[in-house]
Amino acid sequence: MENWLIDEETCSVCGSCAEVCPNRILQVKDSTQVVFKQELLWTCFRCGHCMAICPTSSIHIPGLSYESDFYPAVKTSPNAYDDFERLIASRRAVRNFKDRAVPRELLEKIVEAIRLAPPGFPPLKTEVTVIDDPEMLKDALPMMIHLYEYLLKALQNPIARQFVKKSAGREKYITLQNHVAPLLKARMADLRSGKEDTIMRRAPALILLHADRNSENYMPDIYIALTYGFLAAHALGLGASAMDLIPPAVEKSQELRAFFKIPEGHEVVASMIVGYPKYQYKRGIRRGMKSVTWLSRDEAVHA
Repeated sequence: MENWLIDEETCSVCGSCAEVCPNRILQVKDSTQVVFKQELLWTCFRCGHCMAICPTSSIHIPGLSYESDFYPAVKTSPNAYDDFERLIASRRAVRNFKDRAVPRELLEKIVEAIRLAPPGFPPLKTEVTVIDDPEMLKDALPMMIHLYEYLLKALQNPIARQFVKKSAGREKYITLQNHVAPLLKARMADLRSGKEDTIMRRAPALILLHADRNSENYMPDIYIALTYGFLAAHALGLGASAMDLIPPAVEKSQELRAFFKIPEGHEVVASMIVGYPKYQYKRGIRRGMKSVTWLSRDEAVHA
């Protein structure tokens, strides 16, 4: 169905669709009819809220289908927060893995969880590339090492360092200078010899999250999706961690982009290594916020 349509035979005129529409495209007319505001149709970004909330499935928007784009609402249990708290409290970033491949069906479940991550606003921009062949990751590692060797040399050259600084931007350059470069300098000999793998941690699977550079607001969407992937992996008994050394390497190396079949014009924003944890942590770590500020009308409490 390609027309904007309210099925008047089934519509109960409850008005919930008009209430939830973020752009107020729908309205209840004379308390007897729900209509689209024709002059605002261009503002619809097809978030699906109106169709998802309609009790009689009476709203039809071009590009969305009740059959293919929606599923029955899942009700949470009374102790849903307790379950959620246990899940996030027990999760740790995992960088030590068993020498065991991850079945594709489990990786597919992680991808499905990533698919459920909400975008800032539609359309969806996040794309994923899943590498579930450990041998491919072993083949990719020397390319990444070569790139970081080149980076370390560039940072030692005053002129080249300015180009790196300009290309990376202030925040990334500070991270490079204060964290990444010292770490890689200390580990490079062991990386070259194969004694250790500081970059991919000998993970059996890797998920790259990327998007078209010309799309809007894609970075926040990808970071939200990455979090969904972490929690899904943990719920499946797997371990996962973001590896910030991987995306820049893929971004800067045409060889790696071709190897991982990253589409032209896409930016690789984040990565997630996945595998079976080699160790089980015996305790969690209490973490605080740098600050928490509570505001009410009469007071501001700084904790």
